[in-house]
Amino acid sequence: MAQNEDDDYEYRIKEGDHIVLKRGDVYKAVQIQRKKKVIFEKQWILLDNVVGHLYGTTFEIASGGTLQPKEDKETESSTDVKVAGTDNRNIVDDGKSQKLTRDDIETMKEQGLKNEEIIQQLIDNSSTFNNKTGYAQDKYIKKKKKKYENTVTVLKPTCRIIATMYHGREPGKIW
Repeated sequence: MAQNEDDDYEYRIKEGDHIVLKRGDVYKAVQIQRKKKVIFEKQWILLDNVVGHLYGTTFEIASGGTLQPKEDKETESSTDVKVAGTDNRNIVDDGKSQKLTRDDIETMKEQGLKNEEIIQQLIDNSSTFNNKTGYAQDKYIKKKKKKYENTVTVLKPTCRIIATMYHGREPGKIW
């Protein structure tokens, strides 16, 4: 049974709506206003393109802070690890294991490389990655994904989401 566009009107984002932006475990409540930039997680975002989309849609942050709906991809990760070490005790964190510099990474971002591609470059240029255990490799990948993640999910504010948002900021204040 096909759903009529009028049926899901209340589930679509409209100008003037209050929404909650979510990235990982971080939430921020904002109001949709045309041509208004919002700072979220140290990044400027323009919310104009979310109007008309369904709540719960995940957007990629494109250049200039514009949001574009993210296409669903079943093949989640090209960062699947095939070689893993058995022990981490010989790995020394001397800051020299990563061959890429911050400028190299910024250049890759400016060239428009996707986050997965940047993470794969970080893995390829790490001299200690293959020596780490599978758990340590997964932890490293998760940390890098969080750092270079470039997506935001737009949620409809509910009591539970608002409570989670405030609890994440200052749990002591909402007792």
